[in-house]
Amino acid sequence: MDIRFLVTFMEVAQTRHFGKAAENLYLTQSAVSARIKQLEEYFNSALFVRNRNSLQLTAAGEKLLPFAASLADTLEQARAAMNEESIQYLSIASTPNAWDLYLKQGLDAVNSHLEDVSIRAEVCSNEQLSRMLHEHSIDLALTTVPFKSDDVEILELSESMLALYCSVALAEQPLEHLNISLDWGLKTNEVIEKSYPEIKKAGIRTGSLQVALSYLSTHKSVIILPEEIAQTLVNKGELVMLDSLAPLSVKVFLIYLKQTKNARLVQFIDVFTQMLTNKKGC
Repeated sequence: MDIRFLVTFMEVAQTRHFGKAAENLYLTQSAVSARIKQLEEYFNSALFVRNRNSLQLTAAGEKLLPFAASLADTLEQARAAMNEESIQYLSIASTPNAWDLYLKQGLDAVNSHLEDVSIRAEVCSNEQLSRMLHEHSIDLALTTVPFKSDDVEILELSESMLALYCSVALAEQPLEHLNISLDWGLKTNEVIEKSYPEIKKAGIRTGSLQVALSYLSTHKSVIILPEEIAQTLVNKGELVMLDSLAPLSVKVFLIYLKQTKNARLVQFIDVFTQMLTNKKGC
């Protein structure tokens, strides 16, 4: 039994018109008629009463309709399941800053190394990452602040040095406008505050790069940013670097459960590791 015959029967039953059914199915009316005829021959029963101005289901057609819907749905599910055999699925989540610093640029590169992989990517908080990873809701986690657990492996993926930048118009008196404070973690924040006590009076405090950059786009300010993020704005002539804060930096970490037995996940981690090795070798 061809699933297309059942789909055609259901379309005719719904539209009560061979022409409309043919249009909806992108078929000719003769093709629709032929399929219905073959169904009637298969079941040895008339399925429609063909009047001049109307088309009605026969008693046999009424009986077949629910079975046709069930069979068509089952066959469609079977076909979808067969198609999924060659597709591997991977769930990866990151904090917003890890996404901006690494995953946004690296996801295409990682994906290009693996064929037939469908990636589900999410952005969430660090607390959610830890919970989701331990509950096996995600396969991999990326964060700038690795969470402590005896059950996970942690791989450092990238490091970007922090530096002090300002809007071009503020280059002459920059520190008077140090009004964006980004949270880089307790120890790093303490070092920054000692070097730049003005930052304690910042008008906006946030842990999100996106929030800080959005504010910076509409307010001339001084800001501490990772060099990799700021470089684009420097190239555009919107920011000027005032001072490097090296060795202060922000890092991105890949975290996964130690008991990783899934072959596709192991392969995915290997790709991350290889990319890291290639980057260090450059």
